[in-house]
Amino acid sequence: MRYSSIIAAALGILFVPTSTMASGPQQAALAQPVRQFDNDKLIEAYKQSISDASHGRYIDASYGFLRKLGVDRADETADPDIVDQWAQVMSTMTGVPTFNTAKGSDFHVPQDQVAKLEASSGEPAIREIVRRARNTRIVILDENHLDPRGRAFGLEVARALRPLGYTVLAVEALKRVPDDDDARQKTAQLIADGYPRQSSGYYLDDPVFADFIRQSIALGYRPVTYEKIRADYSKDAKVAQEQREQDQADNIVDRAVRAFPDAKILIYVGEHHAAERPIAAEGGALPMMAGLLKRATGIDPLTIDQAGLSPVPMNRPDTDLYKIAAPKAVGGSVVLVRHGRPVTVGLLAGSVDLQVIHPPVRLVQGRPDWLAGMARHPASIPPGLLRPFGTRLVQAFIASEGDDAIPVDQVLVTHGKPVPMLLLPEARVRYAVQDVP
Repeated sequence: MRYSSIIAAALGILFVPTSTMASGPQQAALAQPVRQFDNDKLIEAYKQSISDASHGRYIDASYGFLRKLGVDRADETADPDIVDQWAQVMSTMTGVPTFNTAKGSDFHVPQDQVAKLEASSGEPAIREIVRRARNTRIVILDENHLDPRGRAFGLEVARALRPLGYTVLAVEALKRVPDDDDARQKTAQLIADGYPRQSSGYYLDDPVFADFIRQSIALGYRPVTYEKIRADYSKDAKVAQEQREQDQADNIVDRAVRAFPDAKILIYVGEHHAAERPIAAEGGALPMMAGLLKRATGIDPLTIDQAGLSPVPMNRPDTDLYKIAAPKAVGGSVVLVRHGRPVTVGLLAGSVDLQVIHPPVRLVQGRPDWLAGMARHPASIPPGLLRPFGTRLVQAFIASEGDDAIPVDQVLVTHGKPVPMLLLPEARVRYAVQDVP
């Protein structure tokens, strides 16, 4: 059973990434055999991990998840899906994605794309996005669900677009709702609160993602939820995925484009949904949300991919594209151009307008350097929160927010290793801890 089936069973909803239909090279042989798990046991462990993370129990969702499967480390399983689930939760505590060594390549990058990438140069990403966003009403930015870095960049984009009149933020990760009335109620509550709660949506357990939403609301954005709950998706994976893409597009039309006819809209999505044309690496047949939205509205969106050229791609090409691209982004995040025209390569080649490359991450006092761009200042962990043994998660919450708020920052501290800094906003905070048993 692959990740799409496991996560669908665990969440009780459709979740069929198009990578399950990859037509390129299949997963490479692993150096060690994959440990086999009983499907029921695995689904139950996933359900519990997802529930734990969504209720703020990060240690249980990561360390506890592995122990339920009878292992101490994710790489002991050699199962790429288990590693991804563990890594996704770990990234919420470290800000750093984990390269999944159990994964092999799942699509082929033609040599002409590699040559284009090598010959391209980088232009400052935000400047180019702003220039192009002036000419449309809709901007679509994707993310790699395994890398919090993209969410900080999402906030950068939201800030940059606000002076252009962008006021609606449609986010795939916000709570899936069955109908428009429920969607309006959820949105109204989020706006009234001014911050996400544990019940606000999948992936928002990541403090970086939650702060992206929090700060965007403070900037004046109106959040919109558009993912849908349906019990009648086709059992055929390709048909079901097409149904999901259509549902997303329909909801954005109803809840954003028509609901706010004078507004400009920023849509934040998972990687594949940003494609305006069927993805060539996936067989070139399945229409994705961005293309369906373009067809329904007649609006040509600005589509931006920041997942395909990640150092830890969700869908793994058979060429290390980031290794080639990273030197072009030494001074900051850039988009690829050649002879004044955008260059797109990899999974979404020819399906998006721009591709973003972020600089290699540097750790400053134990934290990713890009966190400073989220209006944060370094703060030492109060000495009383440090314990003389083991590993502890130290969390900081904005004091005025509810008990079910998502931390504004959190770090893992291990006795005997350098103590990282917290990176906090200019607000009063309260602390909590969770210990690794």
